[in-house]
Amino acid sequence: MEATFSLFNLSNHQFEWKALGFDENWWVTVYAFVGEVIVFQIFNDSQNIDERSVFGFDINTQEAVWSVDNINLRGLNGFALSLKANDEEAEIFTIDIRTGNEILETEKDFSIKSMSSGIKLPFHYTGDSDHFATVGRFLKEFAEVGLVGACDYLEYEGLIFISAHEKLEQNLTNRFYVFNANGELVLTEVLAQHSKGLASDTFYIVNEQLIFVKEKREVKCYLIKDL
Repeated sequence: MEATFSLFNLSNHQFEWKALGFDENWWVTVYAFVGEVIVFQIFNDSQNIDERSVFGFDINTQEAVWSVDNINLRGLNGFALSLKANDEEAEIFTIDIRTGNEILETEKDFSIKSMSSGIKLPFHYTGDSDHFATVGRFLKEFAEVGLVGACDYLEYEGLIFISAHEKLEQNLTNRFYVFNANGELVLTEVLAQHSKGLASDTFYIVNEQLIFVKEKREVKCYLIKDL
């Protein structure tokens, strides 16, 4: 099986490029697409999803601009990508996805609120994150859901948006939940059934509209004020 990627411009309804492929050992997926950089992650071992590498890809030059091996992704906030080496004693560090350079605490804001595009992207939490555990407890209490693997999370306009993976026999179901400030469920949608891998960046908010894709073929949109 071969995975390829294409970039379609919604403004002029034309492909910028088609059928881009990489010579990787097992599995490569898109982790995030922010500005002019796509963050790809490579799963190097089919038996261990923690064995992965990540690289930044410039959509204009169609070249990788940086890469990090043997890493665990801890979350994305705007242009700031948090990473942790596959070592129990390693510390979390953050890089600018546009350059691959490490971001120091004293530097300017790289978070969602510093982005000019108006797009609100969720945080992506993996299983070894404290935030993941917190989201898991919330879902267990308010939706009786057993969270596994990874999740996308965002708070906006008094609402809580969660894209969660749940175990179903030997496969995963990716389900989307929206809660109000009282913990009441106001929307639920199945994004993918019988999935064999973990998804990220499964929804976003732009121009006060919630947008996501169901089963890789149906784009759905909700006005935030109607939720």
